[in-house]
Amino acid sequence: MPLFSSKFAPKSIPVRKVDTSVIKSELGSDYASRELSLEVPQLKIKLGDFEVSFDDGQWIPASGKAGAAHKENNRLKNELERLEEENNMLRLKFEILLDMMTDKTVEAEQQAEMQRAQSLGNLKQKNKKKW
Repeated sequence: MPLFSSKFAPKSIPVRKVDTSVIKSELGSDYASRELSLEVPQLKIKLGDFEVSFDDGQWIPASGKAGAAHKENNRLKNELERLEEENNMLRLKFEILLDMMTDKTVEAEQQAEMQRAQSLGNLKQKNKKKW
């Protein structure tokens, strides 16, 4: 009879289940749902006539006056971003055109100055020949 019997043998370790919270926190819930085939429905709460849904970490009103106002606010926010981008582009174009006009003005003034100097030089040469 052996000194150590089978009752002292270690138990087998159970297979670990995949912890989805780590995957969700590191890679995002969209990635986790695709890779792990998790179908997480959108969380909605309805209190009387008021209904809200949880989307991208925020509670969004889904019905009633608050829902309509939220949709209108999102539309206006998108319109504001578009207009700000357009305004920035127009400012950039204005600055470029202003720089181009300044360069052309300086070039034209320098060319006019050179022509004046040449014409004065030609007049002096003509006056010297007459004397």
